[in-house]
Amino acid sequence: MNDKALANGEPNVIFLEDELNGRFGTAAVRVICPITDPFVRHHGALGSFVRVYAREAPDIPALMAASAALPGIAAVLDAAAAAERFELPRDREADFVVLGDENTAIGASRSEHDLSGLAGHRLRSHGGLGEQRVPFIVSRRLTPEYQRIAATGRLRNFDIFDFVLNGVE
Repeated sequence: MNDKALANGEPNVIFLEDELNGRFGTAAVRVICPITDPFVRHHGALGSFVRVYAREAPDIPALMAASAALPGIAAVLDAAAAAERFELPRDREADFVVLGDENTAIGASRSEHDLSGLAGHRLRSHGGLGEQRVPFIVSRRLTPEYQRIAATGRLRNFDIFDFVLNGVE
């Protein structure tokens, strides 16, 4: 998790649905935040990855360009690029995805995010490119085959299960 607060402690959030609907029309898009659980003490149901569905704004390239122009946005990917990059099923992906930089969280609409649960704590969250690198440690030596896999640097957090079950001596 990274700090997603401004120097004064206020949450550093882009409410993307509000931004895009304000520019392209009231019902232009719907933004879905994957982090929407009730444990809001630190992340306020905000993260650095959102899915954007065009509703009444058919110009997806214009929506993507407007999103990319916002300060704090690290990447904007169309559905095909997002599915390939993050190993997601293409048929379940939004029209495009938006990722915040390591210090910016993205929400849908201000009215959908109650940040009072932060109760004076700085906003911290995850989900963006700045939080992808997560080390894992095993207490036994890896087999030569798994040492080669680890050396590629292409490990994901869920690979830990394979490594501890199948890759230790």
